[in-house]
Order: sequence, then structure tokens, then C-alpha cells
Amino acid sequence: MSAVSAASLARDRDDKNKNNIASVFAGGFAGVCSTCVTNPLDTVRVRLSAGRSATGKSHKSLVMTFKELFQKGAWHAFSRGLGANIMASMPSNAVYLPTYRFLKNELTQPEPRIKLSEGSIPLVCAFGAVTTTNLTLSPLFLVRTRVQVDDKLTIREVFLSVMKKEGVRGFYRGTVTNIAGRFVEEGLFWSVYELLKRITHKGTFEQGNSFLLASAAMLSLTMVAKLTATSIAYPYNVIMNHLRTVNKQTGKHDFVKVFPTIKHIYRHDGFMGFYKGLAPQLLRSVISKATQIYSFELFMFTYGQMLANKRRLLDEADRAKETSE
Repeated sequence: MSAVSAASLARDRDDKNKNNIASVFAGGFAGVCSTCVTNPLDTVRVRLSAGRSATGKSHKSLVMTFKELFQKGAWHAFSRGLGANIMASMPSNAVYLPTYRFLKNELTQPEPRIKLSEGSIPLVCAFGAVTTTNLTLSPLFLVRTRVQVDDKLTIREVFLSVMKKEGVRGFYRGTVTNIAGRFVEEGLFWSVYELLKRITHKGTFEQGNSFLLASAAMLSLTMVAKLTATSIAYPYNVIMNHLRTVNKQTGKHDFVKVFPTIKHIYRHDGFMGFYKGLAPQLLRSVISKATQIYSFELFMFTYGQMLANKRRLLDEADRAKETSE
């Protein structure tokens, strides 16, 4: 093996490690972008899907909930729970998106350790990414939900309250249910999204593709896939919000088990109770996912172009050095 080939192989390994690290920063960046764009919609969605005992009010109307949120001004509506949301979404995406990307790369390489069908790969990657993210960051999700539900609570107050009343285990309330629900939604999303990419041969910033057309295709495919996944898997959001929130009067949980919670929702609101807050959730999740995926892919594409240019210069320098010798 020539010195140039050895140097090239070493750079391949180094580039792979750098790409993995860059994907973590790309995920965090994507999380901040998507959260800033959709925070008011997320707050409305949580209030509509949470029980009355958690908010002290009956949030049955989308218009009235928006009106109440904006009563104190646009900045209040935009920033309500924004800190908790960013605190959750930035590390969440910094774990979730790189994990999905890493697993997909491992399972689609020429000789993978585990050989899976093309259709099952998105499901396996989604399950791995969802499980890793939830086991790592479940406490942040719980704090975010409670801050969004109650205007008067701060992140510090929620943290201290949970530690005092329930201990560390309180931060993992509903985690198994959340993993199951998130897997259904994310598994559906990635399956539909990857299928659409295979059918259309669009949605990537590959060489030769027009940047504007690739951007439009990526955003469009993401929106269609997310709309499909959210519409099917939304009821778990309602169940999770009931499990995470506490009674505003007693400070205790009204709902601690999944099946009694399902019965309660059905008894009080009927079948449609499982779809309370669906309208803002559809709008929020579609915009959020499109922003998230686009920001992540754009970050990685830009980084990849910079790395490729640097790599080309180094390879040319090595060849010139070998020729001169």
C-alpha cells in the first residue's frame, strides 16, 4: 500500500468520526430552529390535550386558547415555555437525529452486521433513536409539559416539586408509554419518508441536484410523511399529557396508569377526546418536522462540502509530494 493510500484510509476513518460529532451539533441546531418556529402552537396543543384539573380551566376551543395565550402580548405567547422547550428539544434532537443517522448508516453499508429488508430499516432505526432519546431525556420532557400547562410555574419550581414529592422516579413517569407512542409515530414517519424518497428519487442534497428543487422536495416529502404519521398516532399525545400533568388544586397526579386514563378520557369526552388539540398539533408537528429535517440536512450538507474541499486539497498535496519524491 502506497503512502497516499494509507493516508487516504486514515482520513476516511477520521472523516467518519468527525461526521458523527458534527451530526450531534446539527441535531441540536435543528432542535433550536424547529422550537423557535413552533413554540406557541406547541403550548396551545398541550393545553388543549391536558385535563382541566391540570390547567384550572376548560380548554375546549382552539380560538379561545389562542386568544388567552396572546392576551398578555405576542412575546408572552412566543416565549411561554420556550426555555423549557429549547432545553428539551436541543438535546433531544442532538441525540435523536444522530442516533437515527448512525443506525441507518450502519444498516445500509455494503456488508452490514445485521441484514434487514429495506422496508424494516426505518422502523429499527426509529425504535433505537426513540428509545435512546427517551431514556436519556425523559426528565426534560416532563418539566417542559408542566411549564407549558401552568403559566405560573418555572422550570426550577417544577424540578424541585417533582424531586420533593416523587424523587427521581417521578421524572420517568410514563416513559414506557411515551417510547411506545413515539415509536409508532416516528416509525410511521420515517417509513413513509424513506419510501417517498425511494419512489421520487428526490429529497437529498446530492451532487447534480438543484439546491432549490432539492430543498422544496425535502420539505414537501417531510410534510406529507409527518401529516400521515401524526394523524394516526396522535391519541398517545393526549394520554401522555394526562399522565405527566398534576391537579392544580391538590398538586398530585389524577392519572397514574394508562388504562384508567384511557377510560377517563373516553368517558368524559368520547372518542373525539383522544383528538383534542389535533389541529394545532398537525400544524405544529408538520412545520416543526420540516424545519427540523431541513435544518439538520442543510447543516450536514454544508459541513460535508467543507470537509470534501479540505479533503481534496490534502489528497492533492499528498499526490504532489509523492510525485516529487
